Amino acid sequence: MSQSVSLSVRNLPLESVFTEIKKQTGYSIIWDETQLETSRPVSIKVKNASLEQVFQELLANHPLTFELIGKMVVIKKATIFERHDIEKELGLPPITVSGVVVDELGLPLEGASIQIKGTKTGVTSGTDGRFKIQTNSRDTSIVLIITMLGYESRELTARNNQSLSIVMRKAETQLDEVVISTGVFDRQKENYTGAVTTFTAKELAMFGNRNLLVSLRNIDPSFNIIENNSFGSDPNVIPDVQIRGNSNIPNVNEIKEETRGGMNNPLVILDGFETTMQRLLDINQNEVESITILKDASATSIYGSRGANGVIVIKSRVPQTKGGRLQLSYRADITPEMPDLTSYNLMNAREKLELEYLVGLYNWSSRPDGDLDAKEYYYFLLGEVNRGVETDWLSQPLRTGWGHRHNITLEGGDRVFRYSASAQYNDIQGTMKGSNRRNVNGNITLMYNYGNIRFRNHLSVNVNNTAASPYGNFSDYARMNPYWAPYDENGFPYRFLGDPGRMIYSTRWQSLPGNPLYNATLNSFNKTNHTELSNNLSVVWTPISNMQVTMRFGLTRFDNESNKFLPADHTSFIAIDILRRGSYDYGVGKGFNYDGGLNLTYSRRINKHSFYGGLDYNILQKKNYNYSFKAEGFNHPNFTFLPLALQYEQNGKPSGSESLTRSVGLTTSLNYTYDNRYFIDLSGRSDGSSQFGALNRFAPFWSVGLGWNLHNEKFFSKNNNIDRLRIRGSIGTTGSQNFNAYQALQTYRYATGDRYFSWTGAQLIELGNENLR
Repeated sequence: MSQSVSLSVRNLPLESVFTEIKKQTGYSIIWDETQLETSRPVSIKVKNASLEQVFQELLANHPLTFELIGKMVVIKKATIFERHDIEKELGLPPITVSGVVVDELGLPLEGASIQIKGTKTGVTSGTDGRFKIQTNSRDTSIVLIITMLGYESRELTARNNQSLSIVMRKAETQLDEVVISTGVFDRQKENYTGAVTTFTAKELAMFGNRNLLVSLRNIDPSFNIIENNSFGSDPNVIPDVQIRGNSNIPNVNEIKEETRGGMNNPLVILDGFETTMQRLLDINQNEVESITILKDASATSIYGSRGANGVIVIKSRVPQTKGGRLQLSYRADITPEMPDLTSYNLMNAREKLELEYLVGLYNWSSRPDGDLDAKEYYYFLLGEVNRGVETDWLSQPLRTGWGHRHNITLEGGDRVFRYSASAQYNDIQGTMKGSNRRNVNGNITLMYNYGNIRFRNHLSVNVNNTAASPYGNFSDYARMNPYWAPYDENGFPYRFLGDPGRMIYSTRWQSLPGNPLYNATLNSFNKTNHTELSNNLSVVWTPISNMQVTMRFGLTRFDNESNKFLPADHTSFIAIDILRRGSYDYGVGKGFNYDGGLNLTYSRRINKHSFYGGLDYNILQKKNYNYSFKAEGFNHPNFTFLPLALQYEQNGKPSGSESLTRSVGLTTSLNYTYDNRYFIDLSGRSDGSSQFGALNRFAPFWSVGLGWNLHNEKFFSKNNNIDRLRIRGSIGTTGSQNFNAYQALQTYRYATGDRYFSWTGAQLIELGNENLR
């Protein structure tokens, strides 16, 4: 409505005036031909008037009104009035078509334009999505063109008295330009001050198919996976991820750790429910519609004490339908996993031996008799080098793994009820020999529309089995000397390395280094399995066209089990008593989480003023525990059954941990936009968490953002080189809960191994901090 119009006409038909307005503004004007049959010529003289003023004056003496929808002006009848009997005058039979326009979820779409192709006859859908259009034609059918802002246009043929159900699909090219999903509120990106990036399923597939983490790293430079070469591309390691760098510092006892246990990992939200990095790693990528990354305080402050490290918001796809028909789809992917050793530049055998000699590694004593063994060992190694021993240890445990993934989907339904069921098998073969990650995903989604209420239930089952490489840690191979031969003359791996048979090596270095290639031939294993079952229910009620009330509740249960067996011949037991050789580590863990919330949003546009408001209340609880123990003494390499152990670990006992956290939050979000040019965002959240001190359980979080759409200014309209130019700025606060569940509490451990008379004592293990905030 901000377009300026200048007119000076006298006694011209309305149709001619509409044509002139379209030339000046670029707005399309749609009307029914019958509406102008009784219209009188008009005279108007205005200069730099708004579109609203011009149409009010033009239609003042006509039984017509108008409505602006996107870049269209739709002319409507203001009152019921008699129309000419065109059929009698022209002798043409009437054609009447009615129907309803809905979105992909089956909800009615108000304001959709339905126009008869080749004519100017058109109508718009009402609040219930219904429409009725009539014309006269010599043909038995007509072609309708259905358009709506943010949706793909449709063109279909209709016969007389036919009732249509028209489903409009969102335009993919406009998804990241029109609406973004923050996991709490859906916002218009054009008027949003937060730093966000949204990727559609099609974009994610273009940048890799190993998993979503790799795809996001390839497509967004701010999404950084922290590389750790010591894992040797282990597919079972949950990577540490940073969005825009570090946000949290470690505790004192964590400073020297190689990793911080995901301290700076972002929050992951799936369809409004909090989930884990492991779920993101194993999720069925075919079920993802879009991913949005929230990066700055203006975007993440709505998550309060959980949003400091950024937020990854996943939106799963809804069941698709084509006229109620059942649809079956299948997809297969093959993924090679190839090792990359270009970052390593290690010395060869001769260079390594020469360096060791120059720094005096083989000068064991100033006395000739004491130095004899050192020189003998040096010349033994020199002889190995001269005879051609040059072991590339880095390549020994590596391979090119070929992973494969299969996905099958069944879906169907109609405007009222929709369903989908999918299953995926993903086999990832790591570059370390024998390492793999096998994942099975199952999803069932049910959707039901009852009037202006939409029900959606999503059930997912995830079963994950992992196996670590029997070749051990990749870092062990990087430390091996290239002048050591790994195999004997018969091709069998040595059990120990570095000694010609006279124990000279152990004379100087106490113990011989074990050969990890020998350990790989043993009957050992290190495997885990993880089962996760989650059910998320959401109910969306639309009492009026501009208001939406959403209730959501989700339950998640998971079980973990780990088994690690090393037979007695493993080189790690060489210095251990023979009856204690061989070990079995067993661990088990369980968890149960629930997540619920109530959400209210309202939006309104009045002339050049747009308002948006949202209110959200949510509760969250996480409860889990795990325990483990170790048994030892397996006198046969095939005794891999835990009860066949001789005993528990010497001086050992079961260990474990448990955790219970609760949080509650109330969030509000406000936005005001003037003329789609200037906008302001306000967000506030009161967040409470059991992880903080008793004096600071609740804390406020807030953000303020301002923005200016320069591309919508008049002086910018003639620029053909830049489509979008925005200036925005924001400030706000965020928080973090990535630390121990009981860090604010003074905690004790019972001294079960000691007694004072008949009493059991307790030991203080952590000081509390009631001021932690």
